[in-house]
Amino acid sequence: MTKQYLIFILFHIPILGWGQFQVTGVVISKNGEGPVPGVTIVEKGTRNGTVSNLDGLFSIEVSDPNAVLIFSTVGMITKEYELNGKNKITVETKWDCNKDFFDSNRIRIYAQSGFINNPIGGQIDIASPYIISEGVLKASYSYQTDSKDNNFQVGSLEFKHPISNCDFDIDFRASYRDFKFKRELDNKTYSFETDFNLPRISFIAGYSHVKFNNINTSKKYNSSGVLIGFGTSFGGQFYPEVVGKISIYKDNIEYQGKIQGGYKRFLIFLKYYKLSSFNELSLGIGYNLFY
Repeated sequence: MTKQYLIFILFHIPILGWGQFQVTGVVISKNGEGPVPGVTIVEKGTRNGTVSNLDGLFSIEVSDPNAVLIFSTVGMITKEYELNGKNKITVETKWDCNKDFFDSNRIRIYAQSGFINNPIGGQIDIASPYIISEGVLKASYSYQTDSKDNNFQVGSLEFKHPISNCDFDIDFRASYRDFKFKRELDNKTYSFETDFNLPRISFIAGYSHVKFNNINTSKKYNSSGVLIGFGTSFGGQFYPEVVGKISIYKDNIEYQGKIQGGYKRFLIFLKYYKLSSFNELSLGIGYNLFY
């Protein structure tokens, strides 16, 4: 009986060995940050698993050379890897990015007043629902007047963050500025801009065109130039943001500046604009609606 039992064991040891397949490998970051420790590796459909060490290395025995391994850890996109008979593997991981934008489905209404030339005015901003991935269309229109000879209009159409990843997003914007000043100036400017947004910092670049008309001197001309700008946000309770832009033309420089923030549904901004002899400093107080 003992001899038969030993023969049975010796006969089945190779069969048991055939059912195990040793796999070794390393888990690395796709962003070039090196090995990733603490990643859980599990053979799909089983409880068989292991964890990568401080160097991202791991070793696991699986039941099938064609098994699928599941790689997961906090903050990483879960990845399934098909072995296809390979016993030494390198697995690239990608960190998850839950970047939230809260600028869709909004209507912002402001009452605004200019301290220099146009004391009466208002502004409305309308943001669409998400239309492409996280992209949002935003339209804005502002009007100020002294109810006599002066008026100042600003309009824009913006496609916000259609291109986005964890640390970077891009906005595209077309805008115009139109003012009449003391029966002397009747100017229009147009610009096409791109915002390159890093965490809390934005770089702005674009093209701008002015139609300059001085009625008193009959001086008229068209001029095109570059638009450059910079923006930053400070965080904190009122989430203040600062944006400054200049457009450089042949005979003029156009200046635009804005500080804005808000608390809950209430909003506030301070804007400055200058072109030639016209300039305006405007204060706006608004309310944020959702739909």
